[in-house]
Amino acid sequence: MKKYVFLLIFIAGLAIFSYPLISNFFSTKVHQSVIHDYDEAVRSMDTVKIREEKEKAERYNESLAGVPVGFTDPFSEGGGPEENQDYYDALNIGPAIGTVDIPKIGVELPIYHGTSEEVLSQGAGHLEKSSLPTGKPGTHAVLTAHRGLPSAKMFRNLNELSLGDQFLVKVLDDTMAYEVDRIEVVLPDETEWLQMSEGEDLVTLLTCDPYMINTHRLLVTGKRVPYEPETLETSAGPGKEVPTDRRYVWAAMAVAIATAAALILYLRRKKRMAARDEA
Repeated sequence: MKKYVFLLIFIAGLAIFSYPLISNFFSTKVHQSVIHDYDEAVRSMDTVKIREEKEKAERYNESLAGVPVGFTDPFSEGGGPEENQDYYDALNIGPAIGTVDIPKIGVELPIYHGTSEEVLSQGAGHLEKSSLPTGKPGTHAVLTAHRGLPSAKMFRNLNELSLGDQFLVKVLDDTMAYEVDRIEVVLPDETEWLQMSEGEDLVTLLTCDPYMINTHRLLVTGKRVPYEPETLETSAGPGKEVPTDRRYVWAAMAVAIATAAALILYLRRKKRMAARDEA
């Protein structure tokens, strides 16, 4: 009997260990599906519709120009969405408003309006009251994502970025490259780093820090640079071969083997008990 107990404990432990790996694999597939749908929606739009969406985003950004913005920390209580119809109407072609691709850490996420908990459980949220990512000078978009979700990697490895690394933001038919030129760790209420800078096109990636403690905020800010696809390798996205992390394969195989072993032992024991009863 003891060996069955030990086996069950082993299977339970293996399942707990494997959960983050396997769930992250499936979360990545969901993100890629959303990104694929976004790309398809953009491809189906004509140039007039695309121009209209860009103009709505630019008008929203113009309403922010020259006004010091008081941001609400997206990871604190009360950091949910505000009702601003002009904001939610801009870039509103589907669930996502764009994508952010960070090749160095192998993460590509859909971007959504706002930073509600529902949004941050699905991908990257755009911090309302920051500029929408239009690629225009004098704008500063802030994109936020979780770091400690057990089911998805999101911005977990954002701390691995260094000065000079690049990331991509895709909105409608524009792909914009940003080179990291500032990395800061600040308190949640220190938001002066997120203000706009005249003449510069900036995007800041924001997440909690330290990992799983979350007392501070990690800000990785990039300045717009020319996008050179031949020199910047993107993360795996829709239509590309998704590199399978061997940990996912080994974890799935281990769970399958352990479960099969437990089932075989159970059936053998059941068969012996049935034979003993017949005797």
